[in-house]
Amino acid sequence: MTAEPFAWRDFVLRRARILALLCAAGLLLPVACALLPAQSGGTLAWLIDLACHWQWLYAAGLVACTLVTALAFRWWLLLLPLAALPWFSAAPRLAAAEPGTPDLVVASANVQWQTGDVRPLARWLADEAPDVVVVIEVSPAFAQELARLAAYPHRHLVPREDPFGIALLSRHPLLAAATVRDADGLPHIEARIAWQGRVVSVRAAHPMPPLAAEHHLARNAKLAHWARAAAAARLPAIVAGDLNATPWSTAFNELDGLGLRRTTGLAPTWPAALGGVVGIPIDHVLASPHWRLVAGGVGPDLGSDHLPVLARLRLTLPAPAVP
Repeated sequence: MTAEPFAWRDFVLRRARILALLCAAGLLLPVACALLPAQSGGTLAWLIDLACHWQWLYAAGLVACTLVTALAFRWWLLLLPLAALPWFSAAPRLAAAEPGTPDLVVASANVQWQTGDVRPLARWLADEAPDVVVVIEVSPAFAQELARLAAYPHRHLVPREDPFGIALLSRHPLLAAATVRDADGLPHIEARIAWQGRVVSVRAAHPMPPLAAEHHLARNAKLAHWARAAAAARLPAIVAGDLNATPWSTAFNELDGLGLRRTTGLAPTWPAALGGVVGIPIDHVLASPHWRLVAGGVGPDLGSDHLPVLARLRLTLPAPAVP
């Protein structure tokens, strides 16, 4: 009768040790990703990149399994510092500004294309009053509702009957706005906004999720291309949307060197269930070095499977004046 509890104890400890080691390996994956070129193709690079995204799950699993194992073997507590790796292995964040009022506020929200109710988004926009809003997964019905938002008279809408509709809303005049489609016909928006007498470049984007190695490679290539284009234009630049990549992904490997940094934090944005506690941060606002970060983070549940993001920015480098 006494052997059975010991058998269960050994069973639990063995499984906890195995899971702790697997979680530790997962936390170290971004190190491997950082060594891979962003344009690495093939199944192995794709699978490593997919596994990199789940850093918060690995951190929680490591803490739980290590604590269980430490009940019998205290030296396993030496693994606990690895749980802090997600903060250190993520792509760099935009440099912070001095405290104060932001110049430009940018929001991005994936509203889930089957959703027809614009009211949660409208309430959030009324509360936060962003200057520029990127809306992802815009259906034709949702686009009609967006067109009624009086606070955003300048807009470029590209609705679709699938998850790749997209919209750009602005309080400030659009000097130019174009829909650009990739080889698969998926759109993104390239625009220039007249803001406080200056020209700002904005891209609204939603690359294909990395469901296969070729999609992984195409997403990375798009992000790098947008970063190069922003740098070549020499304008204050913003790239925002559901980028289907986390800050630990190979998609971010080249962006810092090309002049784009994330402004939002590491809080999960998808899936939104349970406040994103088991999710990953794939919705972003990226900014060029012209900007400094006043604040950035995740917004409330708007009834979508994604949580929105918001970035408050200050312009600190000279920018071309509106012609």
